[in-house]
Amino acid sequence: MTNLNVFRPRSALVLASLALIINVLFVIQVVFYGDGTWMAQSGVIATTATLVWLLFIKPKVLIFDEGITIVNPFITATIGWAEVDEIETRFGLTVYSGEAKVVAWAAPAPGRYRRRTVHKADVKGINYDRDFGLRPGDLPNSHSGAAAHIARTRRVEFERAATISSAKRSGSFDKLGIALLSASLLLLVLGNVLHF
Repeated sequence: MTNLNVFRPRSALVLASLALIINVLFVIQVVFYGDGTWMAQSGVIATTATLVWLLFIKPKVLIFDEGITIVNPFITATIGWAEVDEIETRFGLTVYSGEAKVVAWAAPAPGRYRRRTVHKADVKGINYDRDFGLRPGDLPNSHSGAAAHIARTRRVEFERAATISSAKRSGSFDKLGIALLSASLLLLVLGNVLHF
């Protein structure tokens, strides 16, 4: 991975920080004022921490000279530029490769009302179809637009340079995330059933 750009929305990190602060306050409350149902309360704490990690901290988009890697809560997909058919931003950054379609959780498109607040300065220097218009997801100050702009630029640079080798297309399930979520949910259910 050469010339790496990492996209992760700041809003997700802010939400993760707030959720973890609330989780720490809950831990303090359980330790000093708990009612003795330690397993149930530990299940709530573990499940909350796992969901915060899976939904807010883990998702990201890695764009590099050889391709793109999209890390979602349970799936990680790497696609080389030679195998990318299309990059779209309708609902979020979406990469098409053959029959495969990967949508990045870390690069969502803005809402439909964002188009009303677009100023000419927002689209200066962006290539788009003048007859069709510009989707809100292609705006450079949106998460999907910024990631798509860099991804499209890197793809064009890859096609021009014959010396860069393409990354292999691969995908994998995150076994650690699935195991942590399953274990924390099991602890939560057992604690509530056994009242321990």
